[in-house]
Amino acid sequence: MVGNIILYFSTLASAFRLKAPLPPYLPPAEKARQQLVCIRIPFYPFARMLRVDPQVEAIRKLEVVRHRDIRASRQLLYFAYALTMKGITRELDFLGRTSQDAFGVIGQSIEVFEHMFLEEP
Repeated sequence: MVGNIILYFSTLASAFRLKAPLPPYLPPAEKARQQLVCIRIPFYPFARMLRVDPQVEAIRKLEVVRHRDIRASRQLLYFAYALTMKGITRELDFLGRTSQDAFGVIGQSIEVFEHMFLEEP
């Protein structure tokens, strides 16, 4: 996840500095964050209907939180880090889409971009 976020910042910084178009695919920072957390909650479909964040529910189910023993919990720090990164990845995705609108996309479309990397006989 950290690598994707650094790559995202680097891509955006170079686009701002060079005023050059961005690639149509930006680093999957949010997908990497979700894989980092990797929460499997059995009631997840119902949580979406009730607008309950499954990650928050997973934090509430931690033994440390239930017993209110938060002195030195690595689990709690881990989930707090993952939830904090959620806001950062959301803002990076917004900034990436806005930058693509402002500076353009290499090849004007995904198909043209992918065609640039095909080997011609």
